[in-house]
Amino acid sequence: MPFGSEIALTPGLSSLERMYVKLFGAPILGLRVRARTILPFLEQITEPRRIADAGCGRGMITLACARRFPAAEVIGVDLDKNQNRVNSEIAEKLGFKNMRFITTDAMKLPELGRFDLVISMDMLEHLDDDLGAVKMFYEALKPGGHLLVHVPHLTRNIFGWKRENWMDIEGHVRAGYTKDELTSLLTRGGLNVRTCIYNYNTMETLANDISKLITGARERNRGLYALVFPLLLLLSFMGSFYRSQKGGSGLVALAVKEA
Repeated sequence: MPFGSEIALTPGLSSLERMYVKLFGAPILGLRVRARTILPFLEQITEPRRIADAGCGRGMITLACARRFPAAEVIGVDLDKNQNRVNSEIAEKLGFKNMRFITTDAMKLPELGRFDLVISMDMLEHLDDDLGAVKMFYEALKPGGHLLVHVPHLTRNIFGWKRENWMDIEGHVRAGYTKDELTSLLTRGGLNVRTCIYNYNTMETLANDISKLITGARERNRGLYALVFPLLLLLSFMGSFYRSQKGGSGLVALAVKEA
């Protein structure tokens, strides 16, 4: 089943839209690239009892966690009340009992208790006080708990052409991080970084650039995007077979709060 095909259950979609999503999965290229790198890290987490997806958006990573860990309590946290309502309806239709969505500021995560795993996907680059956010994640984790984080790299790299990462995305306060900067940030927040790798290699970045050129990262030109998306998905998938140790347009880190 293609990743994100569950959103075909979103209320208000036409029959054609539902069929398209069932066939190709979630038509959000950046999310697909990130999920392809992030989800394998779940294999390194042993039997978590509580999981939080901080800034869960459409809840597809939340859903993947609920499916991977059926015995865990999985909570999606986001400020978008309407999106959380839709996410909850989809979870109910799918019969998931171990997942719920809460409308609150992700920075208040410790108020929801302690977690064995917290996922933060493309959140830190939106925050002026990113160190404060990491310290908050530290507080929200149980001893031995893990933080899985994705952020954009400071630069985008296509076939050796490097430029600053996008700053015109709504809400971004910084272009991104270098690998050393992200590792240092997590360490200063009290966490022990187990691994930090690049994603968005040349092919994935090229596909993502074309996607943004069409949509403006604001879901514009939906008809054209629907036509081009399968080709972009194939292009990015081909790129996924190669992971560079020297660079990429994104970073994924797994860190732990030592017991």
